[in-house]
Amino acid sequence: MRYGEFEVLISPQRLNRYKSACTNNTRKTLSLYRANIRMSQAFLAVLGIFEVVLRNKIDLHYKAQFSVSPDWLLASTLPKGFLTRNGCQNSVNKISRTYADLGPNYTHDKLLSELSFGFWKFMFAGRQFQAGGSTLLAIFPSLPARRNQSFIYHKLDRINSIRNRVAHHEPICFGIGNTIGTAYARSHFQEIIDIITYMGINSQQLFYGIDGVIKEADFIDGI
Repeated sequence: MRYGEFEVLISPQRLNRYKSACTNNTRKTLSLYRANIRMSQAFLAVLGIFEVVLRNKIDLHYKAQFSVSPDWLLASTLPKGFLTRNGCQNSVNKISRTYADLGPNYTHDKLLSELSFGFWKFMFAGRQFQAGGSTLLAIFPSLPARRNQSFIYHKLDRINSIRNRVAHHEPICFGIGNTIGTAYARSHFQEIIDIITYMGINSQQLFYGIDGVIKEADFIDGI
């Protein structure tokens, strides 16, 4: 497709930053725009696996810790449930709303999968972490010494930021201003690798066959 046709369909406003980064070279502009989409797709694949692994690790940990309850998530919202204390009402509300939305289709596994990445991130915020007994770092057997729950929370927060950018079709292929650069994408990808490594998991094996992030970043840097 010719650039002019593509620009009409996508809009000049969306393409202007790409065009500026490519010094008005329309061939390079199309190449950069498409490469950004490919890198975003690669991120989505990695993020999907990462999110499942993270929430399953948390689930297994709290199932063991709160084994007296058949469903620790629902139990945490009941009177004397661990999330009802220490100012964790937002987490309680999210569980309750999701449970209500599921209605008769509720199962623990469905509730687990419907809760957002933001919910799981906040399990490492100070109040939620303490309410859960300050034990959740046990899912990271390879966590470096002197790293605390706040360290994990901020890493997850940065991962959440790129997750939101990709989900909202925002570019992740720029450096400062209108310049081509993949440092942002590379550093956030490394955050994912770090968390997986802290869990004692081989990231190369986990993401085998779906990790094209670095390949696309290398392509973009060569445009």
